[in-house]
Amino acid sequence: MKKYRLSLLLFILLVVPGCGFAEKVENSVNFATDTASYMQTLTEFGQEMDTLAADAATDTQAREALTDRLAALKEQIVQYADLQVPEYAADLHQSIVGYNETLQQGVDQAITNLEQGKAAFESTGIPETINKVSELLNQITQLTPQ
Repeated sequence: MKKYRLSLLLFILLVVPGCGFAEKVENSVNFATDTASYMQTLTEFGQEMDTLAADAATDTQAREALTDRLAALKEQIVQYADLQVPEYAADLHQSIVGYNETLQQGVDQAITNLEQGKAAFESTGIPETINKVSELLNQITQLTPQ
């Protein structure tokens, strides 16, 4: 009976802390991967923005498609704030969330501009904010496992 208890105790002492470590590693990898993916989405949107705006200025369907894309982007911005963040990345995540607040206001302004028939990205600050967020991409790629 003592051997059984001792074996159980050893098992608990060895396995339980290991599970916490594995979970931390998984959270770190998930954060880095999710953040890199999110940042890539923003970068791609920034590259396509001028074309999307030009198409939206002359085509009703393109305007509706851009409005839908902006709404989807806004949803991604909101969801990013809810990511589980490992301690070592808390400052980086907070920086991105700060930019996201500015980006979200810009997206709201772009949607309003489209509804009013104005140039989509006029006075939104979206291009500048995406550029700032893209600069953080280098830091994120250093966190992503190769």
